[in-house]
Amino acid sequence: MNFNLWIVRRGFSLVLLAGLCAFGQAEDKKPPLRYSEDLKQQAQNGDADAQFELGDCFFFGLGIPKDQIEGVSWYRKAAEAGQMKAQFNLGGCLHEGLGTDPNLSEAIVWWRRSAGQDYPPAQISIGDAYLFGRGLEQDEEEGVRWYRKAADQSYAAAQHRLGNCYFNGQGVRKDVVQAIQWYRKAADQGYKPSIKALRKLEQ
Repeated sequence: MNFNLWIVRRGFSLVLLAGLCAFGQAEDKKPPLRYSEDLKQQAQNGDADAQFELGDCFFFGLGIPKDQIEGVSWYRKAAEAGQMKAQFNLGGCLHEGLGTDPNLSEAIVWWRRSAGQDYPPAQISIGDAYLFGRGLEQDEEEGVRWYRKAADQSYAAAQHRLGNCYFNGQGVRKDVVQAIQWYRKAADQGYKPSIKALRKLEQ
């Protein structure tokens, strides 16, 4: 099944396909994140952003031995405090069973909370869930609606997904012209899958 899980870490968006990292996309220009006692203290004092970052440190092994269970524990603390990236990552971990037991229904709950804060990666995860019927009853039109929410924020991965939907006639009437338009929007941001799709269409 072509179902994409996104897990975000500071400075990168990692797309995991069947648990394998497919590519990284820069999100910001912050310095590389690494574990520090100061960060841990901030997290222990209830700073939700620090809790999310500490979760990254443990989950990805950034300056400290990798410990996905501990990472998920900190993601959950931050997610419960409303940190949207932590909500998204926690959903991804629950979806794939990374550092915790898999739980699709709970994954959807956390993705919805993150998506409710207009976080594009969470919106496309909900879109994927609807489009492929994974954790939600399959509804291609609803999947497209969620992709559009993220695409309207100029999020390249969502623009590419919309292009796919128009190209394949999933949730919308097949329209190659519209597909090309969405692929081009993503390609203009350097999104490699869209660049590849446009090259194929030009052949």
